[in-house]
Amino acid sequence: MSTRAVVMALAIVLIASSCAANRGDQLADELSERLEGVDGIERIEVGGNNVLPFAGDASGTIVLEDGISTARAAEITAILASYVSGESPDYELTLEMDRVDLQVSPSEESNASGLRLLDEVRQRTDLDSATIAYGAGSQACVVEAEASADPVAVYDGLVALRAATPGCERAGVLVTYGEGQSVTDAADHWEHADTLPEAVSMTEPIAGLREIRDRLEVVGYAIRPGALTLEMSRGEDVVAAAELARKTSGQQVSVTGGKISAWSQDVPAAQVVLDLAALSSVGSVSSDDRGLQISGVDANDVVAVYQQVAREPEAAGLRRISISGTAKDERYQVAGAPDVVAERVGAAPRLAAYAPFSFTDDDLSVHVTIDEVSDMVEVIKPLAGFGRVVTVRDDQGRVVTFRSAGDEIEVSESGRREEVRPLLDAVWRAWQG
Repeated sequence: MSTRAVVMALAIVLIASSCAANRGDQLADELSERLEGVDGIERIEVGGNNVLPFAGDASGTIVLEDGISTARAAEITAILASYVSGESPDYELTLEMDRVDLQVSPSEESNASGLRLLDEVRQRTDLDSATIAYGAGSQACVVEAEASADPVAVYDGLVALRAATPGCERAGVLVTYGEGQSVTDAADHWEHADTLPEAVSMTEPIAGLREIRDRLEVVGYAIRPGALTLEMSRGEDVVAAAELARKTSGQQVSVTGGKISAWSQDVPAAQVVLDLAALSSVGSVSSDDRGLQISGVDANDVVAVYQQVAREPEAAGLRRISISGTAKDERYQVAGAPDVVAERVGAAPRLAAYAPFSFTDDDLSVHVTIDEVSDMVEVIKPLAGFGRVVTVRDDQGRVVTFRSAGDEIEVSESGRREEVRPLLDAVWRAWQG
């Protein structure tokens, strides 16, 4: 064989190998070619995923023409079903019709159920978009919708459609409206629709939510099986909303509003949260299983705010108390268990000169200028005790971290870098002095 023939043969092999290597792209191209010119298809948005050399798959959306008949959509779905069949299908495909997406299933029965439901859903005028997929359980659909009106009313409408659609009677439904309102009757793991349990009845919880909305000004809510989260317009409505919500048995309730960023009668120090929210010196407050969090407190008010907490007997049962806010326009935080936080709160007014600062279980950190180091050390050395890690930052961008050891400090080799020596030497001299 001539040299020229060998070169041409090698070129052909390389080109063929290159195409096979990008298997995902090849699959996408094959489907696009198959669907080219098919009546009723507006456009094909399919791309390849080249996972490994000679391995890959394709996924995307087949957008159908607006107003296409359900019969024609069923014919196109039948074409696509063969592409998503098998134990490890090469394709994951979705049909888009009039703002509604439908997952293409290898099952003719599932596709028929999904198309029947889609035909009803796409006629609704209170939806911006919707997706119909297939969840766990035989013949179960999953409907996810973005409402353009009251999501509770939209949910009720979709549930009625679900009940009237053979094969989708147990479909899970999720309806969202904007960023702050959602209703669902299935688990909240919507990124894995195939693992969802079948829908449960939400008749009683929805009725409870309606009562709360009728009586109080609700800004946002999220309701799902066994749980209700409410955001109230006013902090003073938090308790009333929680009491109304508790009329629904077996439902966990969390309410926010005004200055209260998280509240429930089940958490420790529930009354403390309400009392703190009434203080003008508090920006926001919450309590959960991590403890009590108070924020937006000026460093000049931190002692008074803490004293309000300490007066409440139930505060002793908290895991942790955290107070944060500003000191001379810089951030600060003091935090710890109830038996140690009092000392840290008491030191906050003195630490305020070196803000931003933090005094917590894991952190004692301050910010200084070089000429403030001696005064700063006088303040923090008694607080550091023995063995605490301390971080000092200066206005030149230098950072020194060390462990306190009585009248000495312990600095790692990496902490002795030349660029931080001016700050480190100043701290060292002051600490020993």
